[in-house]
Amino acid sequence: MTGTATQAKPAPGAGSTGSGQQASPPMPWAFPVGTFEQDVQDIDQSVVQSAAAQLWGQWNISPSGWLRGAWIDFLMSVTGNVTNSVTYSKDNPFSGVQKLTVYDLGGEVVVQVTGYQLMILNKYGGYFNVGDPRGDMGYSATTGTGGTAGTFHFVLYVPLEVIGRSALGVVQNESKPGWRIEIYVDSQANTYNQVPSTFGTLRIRGYLASYTDTQPAGYTSGNTIRPFAETPPLPGTLQYWKVEGATLIAAGSSKYDLTNGIGFPLRNVFYLFYDASAGTRAAGDGDIPDPFVIMLGNLQLYNRSLATWHAETGRDYGFYGTFAGTSNSNDNAFARENGILPFYRTLDFANEPGNEYGYKYWATNVNTLLRLQGSFGAQTNLFAMVNWIQTPSKNRYQLVSGGAS
Repeated sequence: MTGTATQAKPAPGAGSTGSGQQASPPMPWAFPVGTFEQDVQDIDQSVVQSAAAQLWGQWNISPSGWLRGAWIDFLMSVTGNVTNSVTYSKDNPFSGVQKLTVYDLGGEVVVQVTGYQLMILNKYGGYFNVGDPRGDMGYSATTGTGGTAGTFHFVLYVPLEVIGRSALGVVQNESKPGWRIEIYVDSQANTYNQVPSTFGTLRIRGYLASYTDTQPAGYTSGNTIRPFAETPPLPGTLQYWKVEGATLIAAGSSKYDLTNGIGFPLRNVFYLFYDASAGTRAAGDGDIPDPFVIMLGNLQLYNRSLATWHAETGRDYGFYGTFAGTSNSNDNAFARENGILPFYRTLDFANEPGNEYGYKYWATNVNTLLRLQGSFGAQTNLFAMVNWIQTPSKNRYQLVSGGAS
């Protein structure tokens, strides 16, 4: 019997669906799959504190591939204190950082906060399982009359990446000069309640958190090569953190309308209350309207008592009224902050802030009203920390769909 040559059928996944139609190329693996996380020291610079605020320096960030954020280690070393009993209060010791600013490649301000506000960003921003820097094993703030009183140590993180699962928000960092961070160190008097008898030296070390830009060839299964995504979703997406205030709010029935971030999806909005007379958040805690109301346009989003809101945020963040059988006061690790009213839209994937898809960000348009109102307990200096997301297309639905139109 004579046979005739027959053409072998293509293997599944080798460019054919088996019905004469060309198969669609496989979807690339998500960007983090084909990269390595890299954390390297990029700067180590010290400055002696003085009686006036001063510029620590400009940190011109070295090229690192794709930048996720930056870890900054602040170590104040005091030796020779001999006469004073050093104490901390208000926003100390984080207030030793007067201002931190992050500039993008074009010199635009992306993040601008004080040291305490950066601490709040870490604690409430939704970037960590436990984001409170006071809970770190290396945190310290030495008090009393000893020779090293006034020494303190804390570590803060400056985030660019919004969602670690997809790497949304990481920025390309392949040139120098490029991204940069500017830090001002505050005066000794603004860093302590009772100052040391000698000036300390503040050592600041910066570490880049990045994804390497080296892509493996891809994963082969049979005759199919599934590539790795070469860029994060929606490249060019940035998250901003900026602060507005202080706005003097009168005692009694009053309101405050947000300015920053309006027109973009809002990820976090934190209100900081400083009592105008005492100048502290501790006194400002009683100035927060109770109940408070949040209006988005004509929609009443919240009308809540402070007790119920503190209970909800405490459960979400793991803050404890009692810890290990003892009372845990405010302005401590695993406890809420005095005078802080946080609104976080970062809880839509699991029961912890930061487990997010972005579905619950507050959608705003140009001229959208976002108003805090109620009866303020006393005259208050009010600040608003605002975190919003800007995509290249300014399309919120492209943001929440992971890049699809």
